[in-house]
Amino acid sequence: MRLESFEDWFAVRPNHSDEDEHLAGRLKFDLEDGIYLETIRFCGGAEHLQKPLIKGETLTGWLNYQQPTTLIRPWIQSFGGLQMGINTIALKENQRFVAAAILKNVFLEDVKAPIFTGLKVEHPALHAWINPCLVAQDSTFLPELGLPALSVDIQSPQKRVLTLSDKTEATVISTTRISGGSSRRLEDYTTLELRFPEPLGFDAINRVIWRISSLFEFLIGARTQASVHLLPTTQLREWNGEERHVVAELWYRPIARKRRRSSPPNEHSCFMLEKRSPISMEDLLSHITGASDETMYLASVIQSVEDGDLSIDQGYGELLGCLEAFDERTFGSGADENFKANMKRLRDLVDQHGNVVDVEFFKRIQSSASNKFSLLKRLERLHRHWVEDGFRGSPNLQRIRDLRNLVPHGRGLEVSSEVAKEMVIYNQYLAALGRYHVLKALGFTRQTIETAFLSQPNRYGMYTSRR
Repeated sequence: MRLESFEDWFAVRPNHSDEDEHLAGRLKFDLEDGIYLETIRFCGGAEHLQKPLIKGETLTGWLNYQQPTTLIRPWIQSFGGLQMGINTIALKENQRFVAAAILKNVFLEDVKAPIFTGLKVEHPALHAWINPCLVAQDSTFLPELGLPALSVDIQSPQKRVLTLSDKTEATVISTTRISGGSSRRLEDYTTLELRFPEPLGFDAINRVIWRISSLFEFLIGARTQASVHLLPTTQLREWNGEERHVVAELWYRPIARKRRRSSPPNEHSCFMLEKRSPISMEDLLSHITGASDETMYLASVIQSVEDGDLSIDQGYGELLGCLEAFDERTFGSGADENFKANMKRLRDLVDQHGNVVDVEFFKRIQSSASNKFSLLKRLERLHRHWVEDGFRGSPNLQRIRDLRNLVPHGRGLEVSSEVAKEMVIYNQYLAALGRYHVLKALGFTRQTIETAFLSQPNRYGMYTSRR
């Protein structure tokens, strides 16, 4: 189920309570503009206007006056009131809220409450990665009719039940369906179901959702349309005399600047596919719950740089920052355990044998000295692994470091056209370097990475050992 814009009535529960009078409102979910709630109420005095609508980080109410719904982290964008006249008790108050997400079917009063027991999503990027090819077609020419005859072959559904490294139970199902609408067509699709060993809070489940998108969009090399996520919860609701667990629907606005395809890329346009991967689905999905955030952030930024979602200087700075964080997380900070002792010994020598100028100069050096690797040393370490695996390219790493210092940090500042051209050239190398290291961290071999690079010759072919 894809995210689609909608607008409907919304009855606000003031302070998460049904005891007070509900407020009339209009909830709008727009993929371009965001999530907005317009409320209005008439009451008998100014003291009633002071009652808060939000408690904690959520606002609850009834969508279309019948469906329990929660707005996540709303904030007041505008506030207005009108008194009808002197000595009158009729007051009108209208507020406009902006929210980060919508949870349908549940009242969530505390975003930290661990109520989500699982996740189910039909993700186009995951489907493109698996590429089950359940529907195949062929046509033969019939001489007696003078017309072609179409034949369609439908394979059986595929189902995999996996247990991930953190004991999360995962189910991957690929099957077929007939799409609705005026023009019907047969298509295949893939769903991913996760069942967590322990219930998660909203932020934790949101992190898993972000990782799923970042990982599989990075693997296929393209961003896809966002989907509605179904979240089974611990909350119960009676239905036909039986208590059943409530399944929440998470509606969120995807980041507008990220360019998304209306449909996943075809097999020949994907960067990598499961059938060309040495990594099992079980090991790959384990990274969703166990991998470091630095790895996923780097994967997401690489895709943004390649898609042109960021400005040249912004993409350059963010890519270098993510590479730096990834290197520290993966290969260590480079800190020397004897750093403090050596610095103290050196300070004693300067105090004993140096003059006043020497002492003051050493204090300046000591205050800015770091026991961690610099950006240049981290780039050298990342590039050394790259070269040892046989990948080509010899960029000026010192110049890459220097260009980062030219990235503007103030409003209205811009880099020169010459600097921008250099950044564009180096961005291509840094994206390739980042892809190599992310894939290595996920468990891919050098041969698999090289084959993937050769599948995109206009972008990465120049870095492989095979021309």
